[in-house]
Amino acid sequence: MFGAHTSQKKAMTPLHVMVGLPIALASVTAPARVEIETPEPPTPAVIDSQRVLIYELHITSFARTPLELRRIEVLGRPTLPLATYRDSALAALLQTVGAPMHEPAQDPTRLEPGRRVVAYLWVPVPGHGAVPDTLVNRVVFSSADSAAAPQDETVAEASVPVRRAEAVVLSPPLPAGMWLAGDGPSNDSPHRRALAALAGRTYIAQRFAIDWMLIGPNGDTHRDDATRNENYWGFDQPVFAVADAEVTEVVDSIPDHAPHVLPGTVTLANIAGNHVILRIAPHRYVLYAHLEHGSVRVRSGERVRRGQTIAKLGDSGQATAPHLHLDVVDGNSVLGAEGVPWVLSSYEDLGSGNTFELNAHPDIPRERTLPEANEVVRW
Repeated sequence: MFGAHTSQKKAMTPLHVMVGLPIALASVTAPARVEIETPEPPTPAVIDSQRVLIYELHITSFARTPLELRRIEVLGRPTLPLATYRDSALAALLQTVGAPMHEPAQDPTRLEPGRRVVAYLWVPVPGHGAVPDTLVNRVVFSSADSAAAPQDETVAEASVPVRRAEAVVLSPPLPAGMWLAGDGPSNDSPHRRALAALAGRTYIAQRFAIDWMLIGPNGDTHRDDATRNENYWGFDQPVFAVADAEVTEVVDSIPDHAPHVLPGTVTLANIAGNHVILRIAPHRYVLYAHLEHGSVRVRSGERVRRGQTIAKLGDSGQATAPHLHLDVVDGNSVLGAEGVPWVLSSYEDLGSGNTFELNAHPDIPRERTLPEANEVVRW
């Protein structure tokens, strides 16, 4: 991720979702004075061989008094319940827009007049069921300033079509070995929540991003002194084209810095460090970020072949340790594009990096899927 160090031992908070609960309509008596927007349609993705629908709801209050967001119900049209979020599960989905950094953490379920909250949805699709064509999002509120009775609840509904685009299939971007999928796909990873406002609209370019770090013979991502790039097993490793492609952007002028020492001033021009963008299909671009200074072997406009070496893994830009940031987006931009699903052609799942042991781990073959956050894989 741009600005976050990926640690092999990082703990991830699981998202507790109540799936398939019955939907009760009797208590909802009035429409809520809110606006609900879905910047990107719900998108099917395959994460660790499980199908999920991934999207966001931008909820803005037009009420005159504070509202309490009580639950979000997701249905496949016409009435198939997929998930219901309430209490702590609901709060885990929410992020208040514009909350001052210096103030104590606000209750994300409390929506002040004029305030926007973003709900990050990650909805499992039953293994035996078809992906619905449309989702109905039913968002239920009550007054935040009183102990609301059930009859005081209000509701807003938003029906959105499901995107049917196929995920692109990529080859491994790095040499054979054991790799940590740092801050990979999950609903609470920093990549997933990296909402950026650029050129008059918002984007989540890193929605499906992974920070790849090599695990060495000691079972860790580095050896000895962790303040030296050379002590990270992945540093200076070759980086490969994941598909036949056209090079659309190259930056190779930014010095690498020592681990845990960020650049003094971070801008849109240097946040990704040295990087390469490849156009692999119409509206599908692969970003390789934080490359080693002076290592890029391609130029803009060049055609490359799958498996061709294009650069080396480095520690440039807003990164706190050597790693390869890789994501797929729908436009030729580092942050001004939307992250779209992708899958790896194949790999072996070695289990979670949080509990990984070099000589005691699972070994599960996977095809056409992505690893979960902080999973260890081998190809």
